[in-house]
Amino acid sequence: MVRRSSLSLALTALLLLLTLVASPFHRPVEASTAAPARTALPRAAHNDTSTPFNLVSLPALIRHRFDGHRFELGRVLSETLTATRYRISYTSGDLRITGLLSVPKREGRAPLVVLAHGFHRVQTYRTERVSRREINHLTSRGYVVLMPDYRNFGASDRETSRPVARPLGYPEDLVNAVLALRRARLPFVDTSRVGVLGRSMGGGVALSAVSARPALFDALALYSPISSSAGDVYRRWVRGNDPLDARVRATYGRPATRPVLWRKASSRSFVHRVDVPVQVHHGTADPVCPVRWSGKTVAALRQAGQTVEYYRYPGEDHTFGPGWPAMAQRLGDFFDAHV
Repeated sequence: MVRRSSLSLALTALLLLLTLVASPFHRPVEASTAAPARTALPRAAHNDTSTPFNLVSLPALIRHRFDGHRFELGRVLSETLTATRYRISYTSGDLRITGLLSVPKREGRAPLVVLAHGFHRVQTYRTERVSRREINHLTSRGYVVLMPDYRNFGASDRETSRPVARPLGYPEDLVNAVLALRRARLPFVDTSRVGVLGRSMGGGVALSAVSARPALFDALALYSPISSSAGDVYRRWVRGNDPLDARVRATYGRPATRPVLWRKASSRSFVHRVDVPVQVHHGTADPVCPVRWSGKTVAALRQAGQTVEYYRYPGEDHTFGPGWPAMAQRLGDFFDAHV
């Protein structure tokens, strides 16, 4: 009788254990602790990836200790008679960032141009399809071209959606890209000679990065760039765009209510730090980034004593058509002279 009771208790305990393991009440616990899918997009106040708005703290960027490292040259994306393009990755802070490296087939070590690309919808972003015209031109001129995807783009890690008091954003990834490549000591690139080209949203990224670490770069070119005033960017893409506007106002206020914070988020307030030759290209018919934005950026740079070449292209829109050959020639000559 005792043996039967013991056996019955054992069977009951085993059945209970199996029931608990299979119980649906345990499955949500496992799901809640699982890592989020890589396709999940952040909905942060400083950057929710739905617009070109990317708020950064320039004082935080200036004070930050950049740590770009673990540069890895990955598989070949494409190869021609004159150049090879590789997929790359590196570490920026706590994030793994991916991107592209285009290498001309020439002897010796080539100078470097970092390309800060413009806004693309992350759902359809493809590294190998971005800025191909600019990359082809610069590589044909003998430059190694490094294009980071930035955080949240391509196969890069996703940024936290929590409120960030002093965001570093995409400029952190641009500076760390140069440092990581420098530490890799690749035999075909001279990382002591570095130019940077910022296109559209990337113009703001590039200007902020150079303002934070001017000694890292030799020349800066801007192509249809966004405004150097964070307030302009807020009014263009955030104001009235709920729920993004509500998140931004709750975390950072508005330019009118917290002007000091928004001035510190504007690279225009720090152009006195740039201290490298600058070239700016903008079409007068640009419907995305008004040409007056570049006019104000150029005026601020010149007032700060910086050397600036400014070219306006009558009738050209955001991406340039007939004006592209002249712009490309000026861009190549500019980097040849300074990088």
